[in-house]
Amino acid sequence: MISVQANRARELFAKAANRYNEGFGKAGTDRVFSHWCKFYGTNPDEAPGSIALLEPDVYNRLESKTTVSKLLQRHAVKNVFPPTYTSKEAALNHPEPVEIWFSKPGHLSGGREIRVISGKALKDYTLPRFHLLQAGVEDLALMGDRKFTARIYVLLWNRQVFLFDDGFVLVHGPAYERGSTDYRVQVDHRGYDRENGPVTMGLCSDRSRTGTLVADAREPLIRMLPILEQTLAATSGLRYLILGIDVLQKANGTPVFIEINAIPNFVHSRRVNERLNIPMFEHVMRVTTGCYSHRFERIAGEAGS
Repeated sequence: MISVQANRARELFAKAANRYNEGFGKAGTDRVFSHWCKFYGTNPDEAPGSIALLEPDVYNRLESKTTVSKLLQRHAVKNVFPPTYTSKEAALNHPEPVEIWFSKPGHLSGGREIRVISGKALKDYTLPRFHLLQAGVEDLALMGDRKFTARIYVLLWNRQVFLFDDGFVLVHGPAYERGSTDYRVQVDHRGYDRENGPVTMGLCSDRSRTGTLVADAREPLIRMLPILEQTLAATSGLRYLILGIDVLQKANGTPVFIEINAIPNFVHSRRVNERLNIPMFEHVMRVTTGCYSHRFERIAGEAGS
């Protein structure tokens, strides 16, 4: 049997453990699966043999957009993320014209403090401290007339990298207009967890436009592997990390990664929770206890490493 200790998405992990136990609960010894984010304090009940998250000082290097940008540059990883710079001067020297830039805080997620600047206005823009500049992707695929962002899930465990076979799509509320610097059009997704709000959520597999997005993301994920090396080296049979990678899709279907969430938020719509998050957690438990998973594909590393 597997039991859960979690301080984020506790109910979802508990439901996933119930599903796991129905199929694999009698197959081995009792285990404890912990998803405990230490930002909220340490787990007082965590035992040495628990399957648990990596330490924050390890995963924070992927949570930081600034560090990820530097890792991409250091490892010469190209054509996975949009051009990203840590100074305005570097962005102004970008060799190709850019219609819009996203000024993003290196340490925040969820769209907080993001600003959208036109390429023409960049020279007069004062880049806030700890912000970076990411070129906007404008030749976007749309859902109807609206912009959408997808998220895929990647599991790091025991020096192996796994890609889950589905993700979710978050469709923005206002109609999309190329070149717009309106935060509501480009970024705002408040209320995504409400069933009848202007921002809607669904599974990638539910929509023909994004039906192959996860499979298409496999190749850029492989090209990105060098920036995961340090984090991957810290994983073991008892230490794991679930990455939520945010993805845009170009009009030609090409996926473009825009952010890595090392401690992703799992507060989503009921359908996404039931159809994606809970099954994904169950299969994380399967992988990390050595049981069969038909939903996680191993992208890198050797079984039993």
